[in-house]
Amino acid sequence: MLFLRLMDPTMKKILVMEDDKKIATALAIRLEAAGYEVFTAPDGFGGLKLALHQRPDLLLMDIWMPVGTGFSVAQRLESLGLSGIPMIFITASKLKGLRRAAEKLGAVGFFEKPYDPAQLLDTIARALEPNPAPRADQRVVSEIRNPNSMTRV
Repeated sequence: MLFLRLMDPTMKKILVMEDDKKIATALAIRLEAAGYEVFTAPDGFGGLKLALHQRPDLLLMDIWMPVGTGFSVAQRLESLGLSGIPMIFITASKLKGLRRAAEKLGAVGFFEKPYDPAQLLDTIARALEPNPAPRADQRVVSEIRNPNSMTRV
């Protein structure tokens, strides 16, 4: 796989920040199978370092992880001049207000675990389109509402 990555410099890079090793591995396998180059970090600090070094095309972040929440990582990346990278947040938390907080940070997607892998891949593909169609608020947030009004994908 490394040889293929070196041969195709147009391959989109995705940074996955997820502290659950099984989920991070499953995401990496699925994303690589879909044709993306994937880097993983188990915490916010490692994610920041990788983002600065690799300059990913998209960030897929758990909200609650050690050494920096997904939200704090997003804010820190902006302060380091890396704003504009599409972000998708995933969480197992049912706390109210998380989706809204993600939207305020400019997230292009918000998924509750367990998520629908096909919907996640679709959201990633749309976020990586050269000129995604902007909404009125200039933020494209992938939403599928469940009976509890929380985004669940």
